[in-house]
Amino acid sequence: MPHSPSSDPAAPGAPTDPSAALSVEGLGVTVSSGRLTAVRDVSFTVGRGEAVGLVGESGSGKTLICRSVLGLLPPGCAVSEGEITLAGEALTGLSRREWDRVRGTRVGAVFQDPASYLNPSLTVGRQLTEVLRVKLGLDRARADARAVELFAAVGLHDPAEVARRHPHELSGGMLQRVLIAVAVACAPDLLVADEATTALDVVVQAEVLELLARMRAEQDLALLLVSHDLAVIAEVCDRVLVAYAGELVEDGPADRVLNDPLHPYTEALLRVATVGDWERRELEVIPGAPPEVGARLPGCRFADRCAFAAPECLSGPVPLRQTADGRRVRCVRGEELDLSRAGAHGTREVAV
Repeated sequence: MPHSPSSDPAAPGAPTDPSAALSVEGLGVTVSSGRLTAVRDVSFTVGRGEAVGLVGESGSGKTLICRSVLGLLPPGCAVSEGEITLAGEALTGLSRREWDRVRGTRVGAVFQDPASYLNPSLTVGRQLTEVLRVKLGLDRARADARAVELFAAVGLHDPAEVARRHPHELSGGMLQRVLIAVAVACAPDLLVADEATTALDVVVQAEVLELLARMRAEQDLALLLVSHDLAVIAEVCDRVLVAYAGELVEDGPADRVLNDPLHPYTEALLRVATVGDWERRELEVIPGAPPEVGARLPGCRFADRCAFAAPECLSGPVPLRQTADGRRVRCVRGEELDLSRAGAHGTREVAV
Protein backbone atom coordinates (compact mmCIF):
# COMPACT_ATOMS: atom_id res chain seq x y z
CA MET A 1 0.00 0.00 0.00
CA PRO A 2 2.09 2.95 -1.21
CA HIS A 3 1.79 6.13 0.82
CA SER A 4 -0.39 8.92 -0.47
CA PRO A 5 1.24 11.84 -2.26
CA SER A 6 2.05 15.04 -0.39
CA SER A 7 0.49 18.29 -1.46
CA ASP A 8 3.95 19.97 -1.49
CA PRO A 9 5.91 18.80 -4.53
CA ALA A 10 9.24 19.69 -2.89
CA ALA A 11 8.48 18.23 0.53
CA PRO A 12 11.51 16.16 1.59
CA GLY A 13 9.73 13.85 3.98
CA ALA A 14 7.33 10.98 3.51
CA PRO A 15 3.73 11.89 4.39
CA THR A 16 2.80 10.89 7.92
CA ASP A 17 0.43 7.92 7.98
CA PRO A 18 -0.98 7.24 11.47
CA SER A 19 -2.16 3.79 10.36
CA ALA A 20 1.29 2.69 9.14
CA ALA A 21 3.15 -0.12 10.86
CA LEU A 22 6.34 1.93 10.67
CA SER A 23 6.89 5.64 10.12
CA VAL A 24 10.36 7.19 9.87
CA GLU A 25 10.57 10.98 9.58
CA GLY A 26 13.73 13.03 9.08
CA LEU A 27 16.04 10.35 10.48
CA GLY A 28 19.67 11.30 11.03
CA VAL A 29 22.36 8.96 12.38
CA THR A 30 25.84 9.94 13.51
CA VAL A 31 28.89 7.70 13.83
CA SER A 32 32.34 8.10 15.40
CA SER A 33 30.72 9.35 18.64
CA GLY A 34 28.82 12.09 16.87
CA ARG A 35 31.67 13.47 14.77
CA LEU A 36 30.32 12.28 11.40
CA THR A 37 26.80 12.15 9.94
CA ALA A 38 26.27 8.84 8.15
CA VAL A 39 22.49 9.01 7.54
CA ARG A 40 20.57 12.22 6.90
CA ASP A 41 16.99 13.26 6.19
CA VAL A 42 15.55 9.74 5.75
CA SER A 43 11.76 9.54 5.73
CA PHE A 44 9.48 6.67 4.72
CA THR A 45 6.57 4.54 5.86
CA VAL A 46 5.80 0.82 5.78
CA GLY A 47 2.08 0.02 5.77
CA ARG A 48 0.50 -2.96 7.47
CA GLY A 49 0.92 -6.00 5.25
CA GLU A 50 3.24 -4.08 2.93
CA ALA A 51 6.74 -5.16 1.89
CA VAL A 52 9.23 -2.34 1.34
CA GLY A 53 12.67 -3.03 -0.09
CA LEU A 54 15.76 -1.00 0.82
CA VAL A 55 18.59 -1.22 -1.71
CA GLY A 56 21.94 0.42 -2.32
CA GLU A 57 25.67 -0.25 -2.40
CA SER A 58 27.60 -1.27 0.71
CA GLY A 59 28.03 1.81 2.87
CA SER A 60 24.85 3.48 1.63
CA GLY A 61 23.33 3.50 5.13
CA LYS A 62 20.88 0.61 4.77
CA THR A 63 21.97 -1.28 7.88
CA LEU A 64 22.21 1.89 9.99
CA ILE A 65 18.62 2.72 9.03
CA CYS A 66 17.43 -0.78 9.96
CA ARG A 67 19.35 -0.86 13.24
CA SER A 68 17.92 2.53 14.14
CA VAL A 69 14.44 1.07 13.71
CA LEU A 70 15.46 -1.86 15.94
CA GLY A 71 17.27 0.22 18.57
CA LEU A 72 20.43 -1.79 17.91
CA LEU A 73 22.94 0.80 16.75
CA PRO A 74 26.54 -0.19 17.57
CA PRO A 75 28.63 1.77 20.08
CA GLY A 76 29.61 5.22 18.81
CA CYS A 77 26.50 5.47 16.64
CA ALA A 78 23.34 7.36 17.62
CA VAL A 79 20.08 8.71 16.23
CA SER A 80 20.82 12.44 16.04
CA GLU A 81 17.51 13.70 14.71
CA GLY A 82 14.11 12.61 13.47
CA GLU A 83 11.30 10.39 14.71
CA ILE A 84 10.64 6.65 14.41
CA THR A 85 7.11 5.46 15.16
CA LEU A 86 5.97 1.84 15.32
CA ALA A 87 2.20 1.40 15.01
CA GLY A 88 1.67 4.73 16.76
CA GLU A 89 4.33 4.30 19.46
CA ALA A 90 7.36 6.61 19.40
CA LEU A 91 10.61 4.63 19.49
CA THR A 92 13.19 7.42 19.50
CA GLY A 93 14.53 8.03 22.98
CA LEU A 94 13.38 4.73 24.48
CA SER A 95 15.39 3.39 27.40
CA ARG A 96 17.11 0.00 27.19
CA ARG A 97 14.33 -1.58 29.26
CA GLU A 98 11.67 -0.08 27.01
CA TRP A 99 13.48 -1.39 23.93
CA ASP A 100 13.58 -4.86 25.48
CA ARG A 101 9.80 -4.66 25.74
CA VAL A 102 9.40 -3.62 22.09
CA ARG A 103 11.92 -5.94 20.40
CA GLY A 104 10.56 -9.42 19.89
CA THR A 105 6.97 -8.40 20.57
CA ARG A 106 6.25 -5.34 18.41
CA VAL A 107 9.14 -5.72 15.96
CA GLY A 108 11.15 -8.80 14.94
CA ALA A 109 14.39 -9.12 13.01
CA VAL A 110 16.12 -11.67 10.80
CA PHE A 111 19.74 -11.23 9.75
CA GLN A 112 22.32 -12.86 7.51
CA ASP A 113 24.23 -15.78 9.08
CA PRO A 114 21.52 -17.01 11.48
CA ALA A 115 23.95 -19.28 13.36
CA SER A 116 25.68 -16.24 14.85
CA TYR A 117 22.40 -15.17 16.49
CA LEU A 118 21.68 -18.53 18.13
CA ASN A 119 23.29 -19.98 21.27
CA PRO A 120 25.32 -23.03 20.17
CA SER A 121 24.99 -24.69 23.60
CA LEU A 122 21.17 -24.74 23.68
CA THR A 123 18.70 -26.57 21.49
CA VAL A 124 16.80 -24.36 19.07
CA GLY A 125 13.54 -25.41 20.73
CA ARG A 126 14.82 -24.25 24.12
CA GLN A 127 15.80 -20.89 22.65
CA LEU A 128 12.35 -20.36 21.14
CA THR A 129 10.51 -21.46 24.29
CA GLU A 130 12.55 -18.98 26.34
CA VAL A 131 11.27 -16.18 24.11
CA LEU A 132 7.70 -17.37 24.54
CA ARG A 133 8.02 -17.67 28.31
CA VAL A 134 9.72 -14.30 28.82
CA LYS A 135 7.75 -12.25 26.30
CA LEU A 136 4.31 -13.89 26.52
CA GLY A 137 4.40 -15.41 30.02
CA LEU A 138 3.61 -18.96 28.87
CA ASP A 139 4.38 -21.88 31.18
CA ARG A 140 6.94 -24.47 30.02
CA ALA A 141 4.41 -26.98 28.66
CA ARG A 142 2.49 -24.38 26.66
CA ALA A 143 5.72 -22.80 25.42
CA ASP A 144 7.08 -26.18 24.27
CA ALA A 145 3.86 -26.92 22.38
CA ARG A 146 3.77 -23.47 20.83
CA ALA A 147 7.41 -23.76 19.73
CA VAL A 148 6.62 -26.95 17.81
CA GLU A 149 3.63 -25.21 16.20
CA LEU A 150 5.82 -22.28 15.12
CA PHE A 151 8.49 -24.56 13.68
CA ALA A 152 5.80 -26.33 11.68
CA ALA A 153 4.38 -22.99 10.52
CA VAL A 154 7.73 -21.93 9.03
CA GLY A 155 7.98 -25.17 7.06
CA LEU A 156 10.38 -27.25 9.16
CA HIS A 157 9.73 -30.96 8.67
CA ASP A 158 9.36 -33.03 11.85
CA PRO A 159 9.28 -29.88 14.00
CA ALA A 160 9.33 -31.78 17.30
CA GLU A 161 12.62 -33.43 16.32
CA VAL A 162 14.06 -30.12 15.07
CA ALA A 163 13.25 -28.53 18.43
CA ARG A 164 15.57 -31.04 20.12
CA ARG A 165 18.55 -30.22 17.93
CA HIS A 166 21.39 -27.76 18.45
CA PRO A 167 22.22 -25.12 15.84
CA HIS A 168 25.25 -27.01 14.50
CA GLU A 169 22.97 -29.94 13.63
CA LEU A 170 20.86 -27.90 11.22
CA SER A 171 21.48 -26.60 7.70
CA GLY A 172 21.67 -22.89 6.87
CA GLY A 173 18.16 -22.89 5.45
CA MET A 174 16.76 -24.63 8.53
CA LEU A 175 18.54 -22.16 10.82
CA GLN A 176 17.06 -19.23 8.91
CA ARG A 177 13.59 -20.73 9.35
CA VAL A 178 14.30 -21.13 13.08
CA LEU A 179 15.30 -17.48 13.28
CA ILE A 180 12.12 -16.45 11.44
CA ALA A 181 10.06 -18.51 13.90
CA VAL A 182 11.75 -16.70 16.79
CA ALA A 183 11.22 -13.31 15.09
CA VAL A 184 7.47 -13.78 14.56
CA ALA A 185 6.72 -15.80 17.72
CA CYS A 186 4.99 -12.86 19.41
CA ALA A 187 3.10 -11.67 16.30
CA PRO A 188 5.01 -8.41 15.73
CA ASP A 189 3.72 -5.51 13.66
CA LEU A 190 6.95 -5.32 11.67
CA LEU A 191 9.66 -7.74 10.54
CA VAL A 192 13.05 -6.32 9.53
CA ALA A 193 15.01 -8.69 7.27
CA ASP A 194 18.57 -7.49 6.67
CA GLU A 195 20.21 -9.61 3.92
CA ALA A 196 18.26 -12.56 5.32
CA THR A 197 18.62 -14.70 2.17
CA THR A 198 22.13 -13.67 1.07
CA ALA A 199 23.99 -16.77 2.29
CA LEU A 200 21.37 -19.29 1.10
CA ASP A 201 21.40 -21.31 -2.11
CA VAL A 202 18.81 -20.33 -4.70
CA VAL A 203 16.36 -23.14 -3.86
CA VAL A 204 16.36 -22.41 -0.13
CA GLN A 205 16.25 -18.69 -0.85
CA ALA A 206 13.09 -19.14 -2.91
CA GLU A 207 11.51 -21.19 -0.11
CA VAL A 208 12.31 -18.52 2.50
CA LEU A 209 10.91 -15.76 0.28
CA GLU A 210 7.73 -17.79 -0.24
CA LEU A 211 7.48 -18.23 3.53
CA LEU A 212 7.80 -14.48 4.13
CA ALA A 213 5.13 -13.77 1.52
CA ARG A 214 2.76 -16.26 3.15
CA MET A 215 3.31 -14.81 6.61
CA ARG A 216 2.63 -11.31 5.31
CA ALA A 217 -0.68 -12.45 3.88
CA GLU A 218 -1.75 -14.50 6.90
CA GLN A 219 -0.61 -12.12 9.66
CA ASP A 220 -0.85 -8.70 7.93
CA LEU A 221 2.85 -8.46 8.72
CA ALA A 222 4.77 -5.40 7.54
CA LEU A 223 8.18 -6.23 6.05
CA LEU A 224 11.27 -4.04 5.65
CA LEU A 225 13.62 -6.05 3.44
CA VAL A 226 17.26 -5.07 2.89
CA SER A 227 19.03 -6.81 0.03
CA HIS A 228 21.75 -6.32 -2.57
CA ASP A 229 19.79 -8.73 -4.79
CA LEU A 230 17.41 -6.74 -6.99
CA ALA A 231 15.76 -9.96 -8.18
CA VAL A 232 14.74 -10.67 -4.56
CA ILE A 233 13.43 -7.12 -4.18
CA ALA A 234 11.47 -7.43 -7.42
CA GLU A 235 9.88 -10.71 -6.34
CA VAL A 236 8.91 -9.72 -2.80
CA CYS A 237 8.42 -5.97 -2.45
CA ASP A 238 5.51 -3.64 -3.14
CA ARG A 239 7.67 -0.55 -2.89
CA VAL A 240 11.40 0.20 -3.16
CA LEU A 241 13.61 2.72 -1.34
CA VAL A 242 16.99 3.43 -2.95
CA ALA A 243 19.74 4.64 -0.60
CA TYR A 244 22.99 6.32 -1.59
CA ALA A 245 25.64 7.85 0.69
CA GLY A 246 23.29 8.03 3.65
CA GLU A 247 20.31 9.53 1.84
CA LEU A 248 17.22 8.16 0.13
CA VAL A 249 17.43 9.10 -3.54
CA GLU A 250 14.29 7.36 -4.87
CA ASP A 251 11.08 5.90 -3.47
CA GLY A 252 8.19 4.42 -5.38
CA PRO A 253 6.25 1.29 -6.40
CA ALA A 254 8.59 -1.60 -7.18
CA ASP A 255 7.48 -2.04 -10.78
CA ARG A 256 7.99 1.66 -11.54
CA VAL A 257 11.33 2.07 -9.77
CA LEU A 258 12.84 -1.11 -11.24
CA ASN A 259 11.56 -0.62 -14.79
CA ASP A 260 11.36 3.17 -15.09
CA PRO A 261 13.92 4.68 -12.68
CA LEU A 262 13.98 8.43 -12.12
CA HIS A 263 17.36 8.76 -10.38
CA PRO A 264 20.61 8.07 -12.29
CA TYR A 265 21.91 6.03 -9.35
CA THR A 266 18.92 3.68 -9.53
CA GLU A 267 19.52 3.30 -13.25
CA ALA A 268 23.18 2.53 -12.55
CA LEU A 269 22.27 -0.15 -9.99
CA LEU A 270 19.96 -1.81 -12.50
CA ARG A 271 22.57 -1.56 -15.24
CA VAL A 272 25.22 -3.43 -13.26
CA ALA A 273 22.76 -6.04 -11.96
CA THR A 274 22.12 -9.30 -13.81
CA VAL A 275 18.34 -9.06 -13.33
CA GLY A 276 16.64 -10.15 -16.54
CA ASP A 277 19.94 -10.50 -18.42
CA TRP A 278 21.22 -13.93 -17.47
CA GLU A 279 23.30 -14.38 -20.66
CA ARG A 280 25.54 -11.36 -19.98
CA ARG A 281 29.15 -12.40 -19.33
CA GLU A 282 30.89 -9.04 -18.82
CA LEU A 283 30.92 -7.57 -15.33
CA GLU A 284 29.80 -3.94 -15.28
CA VAL A 285 30.50 -1.56 -12.43
CA ILE A 286 29.43 1.95 -11.47
CA PRO A 287 32.43 4.21 -12.14
CA GLY A 288 34.02 5.94 -9.17
CA ALA A 289 33.27 5.38 -5.50
CA PRO A 290 30.74 6.72 -2.98
CA PRO A 291 31.83 9.72 -0.89
CA GLU A 292 33.43 9.08 2.47
CA VAL A 293 31.09 8.88 5.45
CA GLY A 294 30.34 12.36 6.72
CA ALA A 295 31.76 14.13 3.65
CA ARG A 296 30.30 17.62 3.18
CA LEU A 297 29.35 18.08 -0.47
CA PRO A 298 27.84 21.18 -2.12
CA GLY A 299 24.98 19.42 -3.93
CA CYS A 300 23.98 15.97 -5.15
CA ARG A 301 26.11 13.30 -3.48
CA PHE A 302 26.08 11.17 -6.67
CA ALA A 303 27.10 14.01 -9.02
CA ASP A 304 30.75 13.03 -9.49
CA ARG A 305 29.73 9.53 -10.64
CA CYS A 306 26.71 10.60 -12.70
CA ALA A 307 26.74 10.67 -16.51
CA PHE A 308 23.87 13.17 -16.47
CA ALA A 309 25.27 15.70 -13.98
CA ALA A 310 24.74 19.38 -14.79
CA PRO A 311 25.93 22.58 -13.07
CA GLU A 312 22.67 22.90 -11.14
CA CYS A 313 23.36 19.53 -9.48
CA LEU A 314 26.14 21.20 -7.48
CA SER A 315 24.46 24.52 -6.76
CA GLY A 316 23.02 23.50 -3.37
CA PRO A 317 21.32 20.74 -1.35
CA VAL A 318 18.96 18.59 -3.41
CA PRO A 319 15.63 17.83 -1.68
CA LEU A 320 13.66 14.61 -2.06
CA ARG A 321 10.96 15.88 -4.41
CA GLN A 322 7.46 14.52 -4.93
CA THR A 323 6.71 13.74 -8.59
CA ALA A 324 3.41 14.04 -10.39
CA ASP A 325 2.76 10.30 -10.06
CA GLY A 326 3.43 10.22 -6.30
CA ARG A 327 6.99 8.91 -6.39
CA ARG A 328 9.89 10.68 -4.68
CA VAL A 329 13.29 11.42 -6.19
CA ARG A 330 16.34 13.39 -5.02
CA CYS A 331 17.45 14.69 -8.42
CA VAL A 332 17.08 18.13 -10.02
CA ARG A 333 16.74 16.45 -13.43
CA GLY A 334 14.78 13.40 -12.33
CA GLU A 335 11.63 14.04 -14.34
CA GLU A 336 13.35 15.34 -17.49
CA LEU A 337 15.63 12.31 -17.96
CA ASP A 338 14.28 9.20 -19.67
CA LEU A 339 16.54 6.68 -17.98
CA SER A 340 14.46 3.63 -18.91
CA ARG A 341 15.15 4.35 -22.60
CA ALA A 342 18.76 5.50 -22.31
CA GLY A 343 20.24 3.25 -24.97
CA ALA A 344 23.75 3.54 -23.60
CA HIS A 345 22.68 2.33 -20.20
CA GLY A 346 20.41 -0.56 -21.12
CA THR A 347 18.02 -0.80 -18.19
CA ARG A 348 16.18 -4.12 -18.55
CA GLU A 349 12.60 -4.91 -17.73
CA VAL A 350 12.26 -6.56 -14.35
CA ALA A 351 9.31 -8.88 -13.71
CA VAL A 352 7.50 -7.69 -10.57
